[in-house]
Amino acid sequence: MALVRGRVFAGYTADNGDVFQTLVDADEFAIAARGWAAATPGGDLLPRGFKERRANGVSATSGRRGSCRVGSVAATLWTGGATTFTVEADDQTTDTMTVTSRSGEKRRLAH
Repeated sequence: MALVRGRVFAGYTADNGDVFQTLVDADEFAIAARGWAAATPGGDLLPRGFKERRANGVSATSGRRGSCRVGSVAATLWTGGATTFTVEADDQTTDTMTVTSRSGEKRRLAH
């Protein structure tokens, strides 16, 4: 039986400087290159329809494509200081992805 992975609240800094709280895998929160900030108790949650910025990549060993969320524009995964990131599969194996592109955040506007 697989263990349930832990999730923690983390701070996501939007492009305009607003900070929102969102759930992040505890292992990913600990990776400095992803740029997550400590959670602010009672802070605003990530708005509905908001998509965080992402780093996209491809694995040199398996050829699989993957992506990860990036918590800040100052994160080395966003600035280009880090060129790889890891993703974990359902079977708990990890794969290293080489960054091929980055996707900016998107906000859905209310009508």
